Amino acid sequence: MSFEVIKTQNIGFCFGVNRAVNALNEVLKNDDGSKKIYTFGQIVHNNIITDELEKKGVINTENIEDIEPGSIVFIRAHGIPRSVYEALVNKNVEIFDETCPKVKKIHNIVSNAENVIIAGNIKHPEVIGIIGNTKNKKFIVKDIDELKKIMHNISGIDSEIVFLAQTTFNASEFNEMAKYLEQFNNVRVVNTICSSTYERQKDVEDLAKRVDAFVIVGGKNSSNTQKLYEIASLYCKAFHIESPNELPNLVNYKKIGLSAGASTHSSTIEEVFNNMISENSENISLEEEEIDFAKAIEASMKIIRNGERVKGIITAVNGSEIQVDLGVKHSGFIPSDEFSNEENPPKVGDEVEAFVVRVNDVEGTAQLSKSKIDSIKGLEKIVAAKDSGDTLKCKVIEAVKGGIVVLVNKVRVFVPASLASLRRDTDLNTLVNKEFPIRIIEVDESGRRMRIIGSIRAVLKEELDSAQKQIWENIEIGKRYKGVVKSIVKFGVFVDIGGVDGLVHITDLTWGRIKSPEELVKVGDVIEVEVKAIDAEKRKISLVYKKSEDNPWEILKAKYKVDDVLDVTVLKIMPYGAFVSVVDNVDGLIHISQLSNHRVENVSEVLKVGDVVKAQIIEINYEEKRVSLSIRALLSEEEPLIVEATADADAVPSVEGLANEESADGVQIAE
Repeated sequence: MSFEVIKTQNIGFCFGVNRAVNALNEVLKNDDGSKKIYTFGQIVHNNIITDELEKKGVINTENIEDIEPGSIVFIRAHGIPRSVYEALVNKNVEIFDETCPKVKKIHNIVSNAENVIIAGNIKHPEVIGIIGNTKNKKFIVKDIDELKKIMHNISGIDSEIVFLAQTTFNASEFNEMAKYLEQFNNVRVVNTICSSTYERQKDVEDLAKRVDAFVIVGGKNSSNTQKLYEIASLYCKAFHIESPNELPNLVNYKKIGLSAGASTHSSTIEEVFNNMISENSENISLEEEEIDFAKAIEASMKIIRNGERVKGIITAVNGSEIQVDLGVKHSGFIPSDEFSNEENPPKVGDEVEAFVVRVNDVEGTAQLSKSKIDSIKGLEKIVAAKDSGDTLKCKVIEAVKGGIVVLVNKVRVFVPASLASLRRDTDLNTLVNKEFPIRIIEVDESGRRMRIIGSIRAVLKEELDSAQKQIWENIEIGKRYKGVVKSIVKFGVFVDIGGVDGLVHITDLTWGRIKSPEELVKVGDVIEVEVKAIDAEKRKISLVYKKSEDNPWEILKAKYKVDDVLDVTVLKIMPYGAFVSVVDNVDGLIHISQLSNHRVENVSEVLKVGDVVKAQIIEINYEEKRVSLSIRALLSEEEPLIVEATADADAVPSVEGLANEESADGVQIAE
């Protein structure tokens, strides 16, 4: 029976492993034998590679005492504890720290964290290294059940807990754990699983659902390889082999998947693949497009040169670089940080255009730059916009002497201070990291360096003029706008309602009384205002912030009427009576003659501030904004009634008058 072999896209050495192995091979190539070369633990979890290195004289040890002073020591991609690193330094050896940058990132995180939970295998060297760089409390969990137990046991911890994972941890399990931890406010989840690990696991999972069997190649002590095997086993028959010699009989399967761990050399993968083909020599089918070998040979002979623009297909996204198939004999790579500001992260299968920075014929590689090609394209758009007068978008990246520098289509453009904003006194530093429209006014290519000048002010001025025209054409009394508080003065606030500023007088901010507008609003607040008055000739607009439905006198009208009895709180004692709260921002007066059915010489003999008493409304004057109440009206008729007013009731000032007279003492009376 013939079978079909399907390889996953992400297969073989990851960036961290490749980096460590290449560094070691480079030293071996120039080794004169004067120094012993050690690896602190297996440089990668691959016995085949370890055996090859031993044949070249590399000594694998995890015992510092075995290492001779003055020798060379390579730190594996998994990293080591801080104490071990310090011991190596004291040993006076030459250290090549090949710790994977992603693992180093974890070390930096845990060294500054107060509490850490690490998802991973406690016996794995990477986890041992992480633990050894943790200064405070740390907890190791291998699955969600252990995580739940730990969270129960440390429920009393209020300080921040950082949750992260071994870079080769199962991505699905990590996501499940992260979901569970969402209920804890003091837990910060940091996804430290290597993107290469995630892509490999996803590739294997997707392919395992479509095949009858799966062969995973890699070291038996390799954590990431073991994870691939476990994922494949969930969906089909899986085999974990370390070398081609362990390849099982596969003739009973129709479709077979093939993948390998991050520490598996490409030569081992190819040997396994070739053995599978040999075993199935009758009819082999690969999940690839049919190859026109004549065209393939022709393409492989093509030459690319520094400075060319090329297009290719992304074949791998590994750590710090993006690998690109250019269809020629050179393999292209782009530093991954060039994609850091992209909205959509790069993925395998995407087409990318790039600039050839350096061709290395010896290694068969080509260093590419996407940012360079973006700059070239951006410059073309800038020149076109200058000729057409079109508006572009820019982001301010720094304030410099005499102006600001902005990025337009990833090209640096200078904007003089006088053209940076509508106000000439603007602090240029406040513009940094903000985005604006811009018009290119000069592109000078005559000098050694191209000079490009733009104007933000020109576009903003056009937009402002247009907005102001719209406002004045459509504004009317009673119309409501959402505006931004631009400035605050003693007598009110100025609000931008869309290119035109209007004034909200302090008396139109609230129905209550305030000493300063800053008690209610601050610069930058977005508020809804209503047009109160318009002076088109003087270009002045009066606005109201307080809402008519919040008018306390309207609330009073809806809630109470004359003869109603209510509980009131004494706010202030005066010689002629007591002011009490009726509803919010409406106070009433209980005249001294209405305090009792007998003569009262001094109001304070009957009431004091803060007292809550029952009183009856005997008058409401909405025009003069005055409410009169009586306690006497509620007293028993049987009691002797002695009335002798100590003041002429008509001489008592209105509530409105009192507010003006007594506001300095804090009486809150609405107008």
